[in-house]
Amino acid sequence: MKRLVRGNLTRRKVLVTLVVLTTALGGTIVYAQAAKPTTTYRTAQVTYGTITQSIGMAGNLQPVSEADLNFASSGTVQSVSVQVGQTVAAGTTLAALDPTLLSAQVLQAEASLASAQAKLAQDRAGATPQTLTAGQNAVAAAQVNANNAQTSFNDTQAINAQSVAVAQGVVTAAQAAVNADEATTPPSPTLAADQAALAAANNALAAAKAKAQQSNDQAAASLASARQQLSSAKSSLAALRTSTPASTLQMDEAQIQIAQANLSTTQHQLNGATVKSPIAGVVSQVNVSAGQAVSGGGSGTGTSSSYAIVVYSPGSYEVTGTVSDAQVNLVAVGQTVQVTPAGSTQALQGKVTAISPAATITSGVATFVVTAQLADTSNSIKPGVSATATIVTNQVVHVLTVPTSAVHTTATGSTVQILVNGKPQTVVVTTGASDPTRIQILSGLQLNQTVVIAVISSSVPSSSAGTALGAGGGARGGGGGGATRGGGTGG
Repeated sequence: MKRLVRGNLTRRKVLVTLVVLTTALGGTIVYAQAAKPTTTYRTAQVTYGTITQSIGMAGNLQPVSEADLNFASSGTVQSVSVQVGQTVAAGTTLAALDPTLLSAQVLQAEASLASAQAKLAQDRAGATPQTLTAGQNAVAAAQVNANNAQTSFNDTQAINAQSVAVAQGVVTAAQAAVNADEATTPPSPTLAADQAALAAANNALAAAKAKAQQSNDQAAASLASARQQLSSAKSSLAALRTSTPASTLQMDEAQIQIAQANLSTTQHQLNGATVKSPIAGVVSQVNVSAGQAVSGGGSGTGTSSSYAIVVYSPGSYEVTGTVSDAQVNLVAVGQTVQVTPAGSTQALQGKVTAISPAATITSGVATFVVTAQLADTSNSIKPGVSATATIVTNQVVHVLTVPTSAVHTTATGSTVQILVNGKPQTVVVTTGASDPTRIQILSGLQLNQTVVIAVISSSVPSSSAGTALGAGGGARGGGGGGATRGGGTGG
């Protein structure tokens, strides 16, 4: 009796252990007598779920509203009024060029236009004693003005040359003193002071040359304007003394159009000498400084590829990435995008706003540019930060789903095994959308049915109930009986 009781207790312990092991494995197990096969079905329920299909891409977050600003004309930067990080309002002056030369060019263009208009009016009216006298007086006045401009130009050049020569003389004397100090052995104790004096003299010479050049340019512009006025006055007088043919009137009108275009260009350049912000935002780049020479359309000599000043409006960002040619037809404007900036664990919502109409081909690989704008309007995002984006190309909500491993698809269709009275039974199903873990069932299954996602078979040794546990373990690790898996890859 004691042996029988002990044997019964042993069997109970084995059964309890099998139940615990089966629960840990998450499936249903059918226990067989010693020396008979044991079959375990790993199962799952048909449940309602959401299937999301998506495409990933990577890019950088950039402001939707950004102003990349340059000077419209060449010149020397006179002032820069902002610095990086500063908040500015629309219309704020950011930087300005020295307007002296540009203003003179505008005055000259205005004078040329006025002269062309006067000539056309004169040619149309024809010569009269009064107009002849007025023409002669205009020539005389223009000649006096041209003579004065020439004299002023000569005087300006002479004065400027003298100023430069004086500054050069100071440099020469300072250099001689330094040379003398260096020629003594040991060097003269006044060498450091003389070198400092030489540096100061060189700086003064450079300043004198720059001032002289600017002054000479202004005088030259005034002289050119005076000569142009004199030439126009002479032409007008000559025209008054002869009859005016139709061809001359046509030329007069053409000259007016040219003068108007020249005035518009020079006025645009003068207006472009001041850079103003067209938007309210934050200054992100300042690539110019006072005293720097810049070319029209570029930020500086040798760096025309960059912008003088960049202003962006915070709170509205977009990310641009690429998708393959095999994926682009799945992407559409308006689709939801989940964007995760670098260093963040929370995705931000957005929408696809643009898809390039043509592919970019690199090394034979075709990709399409996709742009998505974020719905988030906070100011926590930094421009340029890298980000990953997931484009939701399809999503079905509250549909019947099973694990993808439960569905077997061949050329003839798809099937699923369900458990009926503890035994698998194959049923034909129609599938819909799928993601890496679950697949939509359109027909063939009902809610809460049990589907088989894996079948594990093993042989249980007949020596003792204790070895049956070892055999079960063998199905996972290779000990005991052999194991076969069916119904997919497991779920």
